[in-house]
Amino acid sequence: MGLQEINCKDKINCKRLPQLGSVEVLEASYRKQNFSRHTHDCYAFGFITAGRLDFSYQHKDWQANQGDINLVVPGEVHDGHGASNFGWSYKMLYLPAAIVREANFSLTETDTLPYFLPGVISDNIFAKGLQELHEILSDEAMPFLQQESMLCQWLGAFISVYAGQKKKTLNFGKEDAAVKTTKEYLEQHYANSVSLQDLAEVTKLNPYYLLHVFKNAVGIPPHLFQQQLRVQKAKALLAAGSALTAVAYETGFADQSHFSRQFKKITGLTPAGYQKMF
Repeated sequence: MGLQEINCKDKINCKRLPQLGSVEVLEASYRKQNFSRHTHDCYAFGFITAGRLDFSYQHKDWQANQGDINLVVPGEVHDGHGASNFGWSYKMLYLPAAIVREANFSLTETDTLPYFLPGVISDNIFAKGLQELHEILSDEAMPFLQQESMLCQWLGAFISVYAGQKKKTLNFGKEDAAVKTTKEYLEQHYANSVSLQDLAEVTKLNPYYLLHVFKNAVGIPPHLFQQQLRVQKAKALLAAGSALTAVAYETGFADQSHFSRQFKKITGLTPAGYQKMF
């Protein structure tokens, strides 16, 4: 099947489900969106409904076509963009790591986060199930018990089939001392101007060596990690109802325009669009 061009402006609909442990469901059509390299602290499962999504993940280039499942595990660096002049549409589920860990424990009795090797899966049965699950979770009229049951059913089956292809156990959040110290320092000073020399002093490492160690362990350099932290903090403030200008200032962005650009490059949403979820 040839690529289907998305003849529309970006359309995004996203909602959070606090009754389901803050699972997020998103439906979007992107024409020119270009996600910068970033990571999630959750699992992301998607179903391509039109066009094609190209992304780098696990040091490979992936192409998710219409009907494919695209996925990302916590802590793995990835980006994303449409194929050439073609955009893409997809339906996404963002599942907190705790939910996936619990599902994995119920199946394997091991308290670990499962690792899924491929970034793209062509499986009509699971793709159809994911699309149906997305529709059920998006429908506010659906009984909570049905939503919870369908989520557990699909996730459990997916883990049983695809976590078995893993080549490693997900070690999200476990790094050596220098990387951990750098992360903690950036988390404490996310809104401040931080230099590589500052990080070198707190880790007692040469700046150039620290940069190499951090990027090799995390997948992105310290400045992009700090940018991601700022966006995460901004999301919390937006959810609490803070004004956009105040959020931009409190999270260390130069101005509201810069804040909006960086926020959309990571989340795919504008700050105002994200705040409407709450």
